[in-house]
Amino acid sequence: MTILLRKWEREGYRYIICLLIFISYVVVFFHRLCPAVIALDLQEAFGASGTLLGVLGSAYFYPYAIMQLPTGLLADSWGPRKTVSAFFVLAASGSVLMGMAPNLTRAILGRILVGVGVSTLFVCNFKLLAEWFNPKQFVIMGGIFMAMGGVGALFSSAPLGWTSNLIGW
Repeated sequence: MTILLRKWEREGYRYIICLLIFISYVVVFFHRLCPAVIALDLQEAFGASGTLLGVLGSAYFYPYAIMQLPTGLLADSWGPRKTVSAFFVLAASGSVLMGMAPNLTRAILGRILVGVGVSTLFVCNFKLLAEWFNPKQFVIMGGIFMAMGGVGALFSSAPLGWTSNLIGW
C-alpha cells in the first residue's frame, strides 16, 4: 500500500509541475507578442518612432536567443526547476519595470529582463519531460506544451487589445 501511495505521489507531483510549466509557457508567448498589440499605445506614451518600437520588440528576442546555450548548462548544473524558478523572478521584475517605465529606456531594460527571464523555460521543460516520461508520454506532453504557446498567443491578441482599450497599456 505504501509503495502504491508513493508512486501516486510521484506521478501527481510530476503532473503538477508540468501544469505549472505549461501555464508559464502561456506567459512566455504573451510577453513575446504583446508589444505588437499595444504598439500604438507605446508609441503615444513614449513619443517613440517605429524604429524605436522595433528596438523595444527586439529587446526580448536577442537576449532570449543568447540565453539558449547557458540555459542548457544551467538546467544540467542547477536543475530545470531551480533554473526556471530563478529566472522567472527575473522575468517578473522585468515585466513590472516595463509596466511602470517612465521612459523608453527603462521599458527596453524591462523587456531585456523579461527576455532573459523567460528564455529558460523551453529547454528546461523538455529536459523535465525527457526525465519524467516514456517516449509515448513525452510526445503527448510535448504537444500539450507547444499548444499552450498558442493559448498565450491568443491571449496576447484580442483579449489584450480589448483590455488595453479599456484600462490602458
